[in-house]
Amino acid sequence: MQKAKTIAVIGGGSAGLTGARTACKLGAKVLFFMGESADHASLCIEAGCMPSKALFEPIDAMYHAKRHGWLTVEPKQPDRYLAQMVQWKDVEIAQFNAFRQKEIHELAGDNFHIISADACFVNEHEIVSSGQRFRFDAAIIASGSITKRPKIDGLDPSWDGVWTSDEILHNTRIPESLAVIGAGAIGLEFSLRYARLGSQVTLLSHSSVLPRYPAKFGERLASIYEREGVRVFACREVTRVSRDDAGCFRIDSEGADTLPPMVMEKILLATGRSPAVDHLGLDCVGIELDQKGRLEIGADMRVKGSKHIFAAGDVAGMRMVVHHAHIEAGIAAENACSDGNRKWTKRSNIQVIFSDPEFAFAGMKPAEAEKAGHKIVTASAESRDVGKLHLAGDDFGFGEFSADATTAKLLGAGLLCNDASNLIHLPAYAIDHEHTANQLEDAEYYHPTKIEIISEIGDELCRKLGGHPFARAPE
Repeated sequence: MQKAKTIAVIGGGSAGLTGARTACKLGAKVLFFMGESADHASLCIEAGCMPSKALFEPIDAMYHAKRHGWLTVEPKQPDRYLAQMVQWKDVEIAQFNAFRQKEIHELAGDNFHIISADACFVNEHEIVSSGQRFRFDAAIIASGSITKRPKIDGLDPSWDGVWTSDEILHNTRIPESLAVIGAGAIGLEFSLRYARLGSQVTLLSHSSVLPRYPAKFGERLASIYEREGVRVFACREVTRVSRDDAGCFRIDSEGADTLPPMVMEKILLATGRSPAVDHLGLDCVGIELDQKGRLEIGADMRVKGSKHIFAAGDVAGMRMVVHHAHIEAGIAAENACSDGNRKWTKRSNIQVIFSDPEFAFAGMKPAEAEKAGHKIVTASAESRDVGKLHLAGDDFGFGEFSADATTAKLLGAGLLCNDASNLIHLPAYAIDHEHTANQLEDAEYYHPTKIEIISEIGDELCRKLGGHPFARAPE
């Protein structure tokens, strides 16, 4: 009988737990290292998905309740409104965290060892933690990510009033003005909510808004934000930050237009995250980082240059969302336990930004599809033409899908609309299973529902592909 493998898992977050639990179920002996650095791997619960959405929920509820002007909606204690939300968020997150810790500790046993300390490689098959050496057959690195602090002339990130996503989650006072540097998920999500709280918000991005997606999505989202009072400056580089005697920040920038310095009370640095790898001793196992400081992994989750060391989640820096971390970790664990070659096969790779309206994308961008040799057909629909979206106050969003002109297979889907984070799953499923536009249209779409935006886009795609929707009468 083959001896059970010992699998070391570094990191106590979503990827780490999934990798460790899967390896244990496959018969391996698991060494689960979750020390102080495990917090970097618990981003979703500690400082990401859940705490931010907990804050956004009451902010958005109050905003939408007021939008017709029929109701007077205000906090019972205006001076404590944000503080109350933060307190409620902390209670909710503590409950999530307690459940996660209970899950982990229930796994403890003869074949699942929890080591509550950081881990560092000392050679290709040994890890040291709290002065003790542990031998392993294969390892899964799932140590998460840390906030990236940009290098801007004059900026001292330790200044009081310079926030990252970590600090803003605990802020309890609404600033008069806020500069948000960076227009990724964090920048887009928090800039709108602070504007809704009453701050004068300026969003600065060195690139366009949503630069990795078709330009019309970013342009439309920027215009929606400006309607809500967020000043959006895209393709603008922050060149210097200084502080005056009153503690306010002077921000100098460069772009197509010459602008005077901006004076703001607070700054949110929303310039992304970097893999948490400095403490791992990667040089001891011959692992080098790429030019962006990330681990290079293959579709089988093996780290480049190693047959028995894998990585999953934010530390790999590829997809950096929780559901992808779970999938990556499952692949890593299976391959670590069996010397296997299971690979990532997802085509949709859903991405969501919880703006308002939400932005969601699945599959290939049109430029990627054309580069891959597809001749594409695109179709779109406006939110205001879908009754349930219009009634939800979404008159400025839209969706656009693309399909292969020859096979009619759905290739990509983008939605900028109310509830896009939920609606994207139907086209994503179609992309993953290589369904055609006609098959997407063959679904039943109840009226009135928000998902009718998908049937509207699908109708148009089918017509452009030379036919009419199977489930609908010809016009």
